[in-house]
Amino acid sequence: MVKIKMLLVLLLVSSPLFVAGCVDEELTAEQIAEKMKQKEASIEDYSYTMHMTILFEGQEQVMEADVMYKKPNKCKTVQILPTETAGGISVFDGETMWIYDPNQNTVMTMDMPEIAGQDEMDYQKLINTILDESDFSVIGFEEFEGRTAYIIEMKSKDDTELGLFGNIEVWIDKETWMPLKMEMKDGDGNPIYSAEYRNFQINTGIPDEEFKFEIPEGAEIRTMDEFVLPERTTLKDVQEKTAFDILVPSNLPEGYEFKGAMVIENDVSEIVSMSYKNDDIFFEITEVVCESEPQGSPLIDSAESVSINGIDGKVISLSGDGNMLQWNLDNIQITIVGSLDKEELILIAESVQ
Repeated sequence: MVKIKMLLVLLLVSSPLFVAGCVDEELTAEQIAEKMKQKEASIEDYSYTMHMTILFEGQEQVMEADVMYKKPNKCKTVQILPTETAGGISVFDGETMWIYDPNQNTVMTMDMPEIAGQDEMDYQKLINTILDESDFSVIGFEEFEGRTAYIIEMKSKDDTELGLFGNIEVWIDKETWMPLKMEMKDGDGNPIYSAEYRNFQINTGIPDEEFKFEIPEGAEIRTMDEFVLPERTTLKDVQEKTAFDILVPSNLPEGYEFKGAMVIENDVSEIVSMSYKNDDIFFEITEVVCESEPQGSPLIDSAESVSINGIDGKVISLSGDGNMLQWNLDNIQITIVGSLDKEELILIAESVQ
């Protein structure tokens, strides 16, 4: 699974204005990151409108949402775009989360356990990613929504998840030291993703009441207990529940054993997941059969290409914690993810039949 921090960096023009000589001092990227860390201590709350654009196979998808955050871990998101999800609300008061779907008039509620690092703000996670996983440099300045911003270019130090893209540029506000914008490009320099923080405000005294959700009259209330994953069982049991022939590997790394499988069905696909383990180290094989052709994604399409018995596949490094390999075999999309190197994953994949 690609790390959720990356899923959280993604959530973090106006004409260029090069202001050398107009700024009191020119700072290095390291100094900017340090100022971002220092500023965090003084921020109690912030709000903004997140505007995201994703480009994929010539298609543009725009998403927009209003976001609020208050220390230590309260947050609220209200969907604006796309129109089909407008009005969707996610609220977390530090203990309970509510997710409201206005189209279905349903509210999902769940009690959230304390998780290490859950009180770490999203931009703080971005700082850690910049420092730990990339070589970065200041490449210029630009006016963005009336604010002077440093533009930082990030390049992967090695084969971490940042290496999936040709470069990542982040706009950092000179006054608040908060990220205002981020752009990602593929290896050929084509834009694939941008995120902008609009109407950004800090320390406005957001009241706690903003993070309490009143369930609309007539809404259906659902809990996570309704969505518990099925228990893992034998391949034979799972095969009896599926309409397709499950593909299994004949070549496993030394010490690995099959630990169980499960099947998940929904309206558009049938999913089988198989787990293999060696002591505390594991890998997972997931096979998805869709009613239509399996869909790709910008993340996968930007990954490194490999050959699996002559079939094109994609491999993604998971920031030192393993790798993910994905390819399509007829109408089955197969994914292997785990704490194994790329070569081991390919050998497993080549034995899947």
